[in-house]
Amino acid sequence: MEDRKSLLKILVCDDDPVDRKLVRAYVKQIDDREIVLLEAGDKDEIQSALDRGSIDLVFMDLQMPEKSGMEWLTEITHSHVAPVVMLTGLGSEDIAAESIQEGAVGYLSKAGLSRERLENAIDNALRRWRQVQQSRASQEELERLARFDSLTGLYNRRTVLGLLDDQIKRAKRYDEALAVLMVDIDHFKKVNDRYGHLVGDRVLEAVAAVLSQSVREVDIVGRYGGEEFLATLPKADTLAARIVGERMRRAVEAAGMTAHDGTVFHVTVSVGISSYRSGEDHLEFIGRVDDALYRAKQNGRNRVEVSD
Repeated sequence: MEDRKSLLKILVCDDDPVDRKLVRAYVKQIDDREIVLLEAGDKDEIQSALDRGSIDLVFMDLQMPEKSGMEWLTEITHSHVAPVVMLTGLGSEDIAAESIQEGAVGYLSKAGLSRERLENAIDNALRRWRQVQQSRASQEELERLARFDSLTGLYNRRTVLGLLDDQIKRAKRYDEALAVLMVDIDHFKKVNDRYGHLVGDRVLEAVAAVLSQSVREVDIVGRYGGEEFLATLPKADTLAARIVGERMRRAVEAAGMTAHDGTVFHVTVSVGISSYRSGEDHLEFIGRVDDALYRAKQNGRNRVEVSD
């Protein structure tokens, strides 16, 4: 019912003006919805109409000059511009199946075309397009959940380690510097014990935001696990990484955290740093970063330590 109440902008792509006139005549007979009909007979007219945007549905003739209807179907489908219904005078089931396989949401033969068949094609196309978009949104959400930590919005452990592997390969190939920082919130268990886990979650979110704001756009920050975070800094040496680590430490220490009763408190972080050594895999690399973080905690916390 929603489709019937809204304005529809339909683009008819057909190089035969007689066929376009036939479609136009049947569209005019559909009086229970408002339809704006655009017509295109060649490559330039189609591209111009698509570039202007806001197309709700495309009827695409299979046999178009310069660029075939199947080529247009592939291009429009991949860019998610609008649903496409293929038009043909051939009426072949093989062509219909191929069109659907390539992403068309419908197939309509010009032979025996009527208002009812055209209207049904519009209704079915819009319904299927809505289903496709919903499915695509669901798939994107699943992919997002698989890559990102749901609490902080940072990359999760698996993703950040995968990205680190890619950066290691690049560092090897181009003989570039690469530094990694491991950041741990000091005495985080005491925060949870004193203020509760909901406040603890807010602390994790706040620290994640501070760390993200402390690095360059090319750097990667992820939640490594619990109250630990991992930051990778491509093309950064130990000195540059220490500057970033100190920036992170000071920024977290200065950030005020708020308890349920309005009490403002502060947390600190310990930071371990290591630079990539030729021949290491990510496990060896992370191991040295972890050792540096351990020393930072052993030496009093709220400090930055660099691996030997």
